[in-house]
Formats: sequence, C-alpha cells, structure tokens
Amino acid sequence: MKVRTVKKYSERKKEFLDIAQRLFFTHGYEQTSVDTIIKEIGLSKGTFYYYFKSKEQLLDELTKGLSQQILEKVKEIVSRDNLNAVTKLNEAYKVTANIKLENIELVKTLLKAFYDDKNFYFRYKVYQNSTNMLSPEFAKIIRQGLKEKVFNTPYPDEASRMFFELSFILSEKIPRMIMEIKRYPENVGKIEKELENYQLAIERLIGVKEGSIIIFNRAFLKKFLDKLKVQYKEKSKIN
Repeated sequence: MKVRTVKKYSERKKEFLDIAQRLFFTHGYEQTSVDTIIKEIGLSKGTFYYYFKSKEQLLDELTKGLSQQILEKVKEIVSRDNLNAVTKLNEAYKVTANIKLENIELVKTLLKAFYDDKNFYFRYKVYQNSTNMLSPEFAKIIRQGLKEKVFNTPYPDEASRMFFELSFILSEKIPRMIMEIKRYPENVGKIEKELENYQLAIERLIGVKEGSIIIFNRAFLKKFLDKLKVQYKEKSKIN
C-alpha cells in the first residue's frame, strides 16, 4: 500500500502551482483540466479544491507571484536615498525586465495562455492586479521627480496608473507578435518600434527630457526573444 506523503500547506500549494505551470505550457491552458492536474500530482479533486477554487485561480496565483517578486525589488529601489528619480524609474523598469527573464518558463506559460482571445477577461484581471500592486511605488518615484524638478505633471498618481494602462495596450499586441516571430521575422522590428513608442509616451506623460527614460535596449530584447523562441506553436496549429 502506497503511503501518501504529508506536506506542509505551502509546500503542497507550490507543488500544485509547479505542476500546473508545466502542464499549462506543454498542453495549453484551455486543454489542461483540473482532472489532468490532480492525476499528475496523484491527489484527490477534494484536495485540489482545498487549495484552489478553480483552475483560473491557479493561473491567477502564478501571475501574482511574478508581480510580487517585481514589487519587492521595486520597493527596494524606491527606498534608496542615494538615487535620483530618473535613475529609480530606469532601475524599476530594468529590474522588471530582469525578473521576467529569470522566470522565462513562467513568462512563456503566461504568454501562451494570454495568446488565446478567450482569455481577454483574465488578461485584464492580471493588468488590474499588477497595476494595484505596482502603481503606488511608481507614483512615489514621480513625486520625487517633481521635487527634483525633472518631471512635470500635475497628476503623479494618475500618470503612474497610465504607465500600466499603456503597458496593457502593449500586452494586447506584443505577445501575438512574439508567438508569430518564426513565421514573421519582421515582427522583431515591430516589437522594437512598439517599445520605443511606449518609452517616448512615458517621457511625455511625466514631462521629462526625451532620452532620459530607458525602458528597453535591443541587446536585452534579443536575449529575451531568443529565450522565448523555443517550442511555440502558432494559434492555428494549437486549435
């Protein structure tokens, strides 16, 4: 008789999340059922629902975990007294990109799930969660920039939220272009233009001198895209 291993709540929950992430990526989010997950982990459906209300909550927790990592690093940057506002903003964007690169397998999973048009509500929910978590920290940087007279906006809180609203618009375009790079190599140039335009919009939004904000660079983008190139199938092949 097989003896079931008793694990701490946090360990078992992480096990569910790790297995779900792998299955979401290999089989697709829509194609992975709760039954598939519990069969893989070897536990009952009741045990699954003890930890999660639904499959959607699994994906939600995966995205929140990534946002939490970013939040902790951004808070560290915001709290530093030896950095000016421009440097803090650039560092905040840099650390966000680096954390996504470090969690590339999760990012690939999320991109694949987001790529499905049926998941628009979920994408919007993720946007709201990350905005609510991160926007207050970016607003602190903007207020510092106003005190230093390098930023010029009467609405720091609203400007900060606008950073994420513009980012959400990008998230509706760029994942599709990334997933289709193999078929359309010219998408790399299109992605660069979209990011450059976003960078320019951020500068104008807070009234900082053009060229001050560096949200991405081509070398990093290439490294990021190279890591994402693997195993993606176009939507037409998935469905």
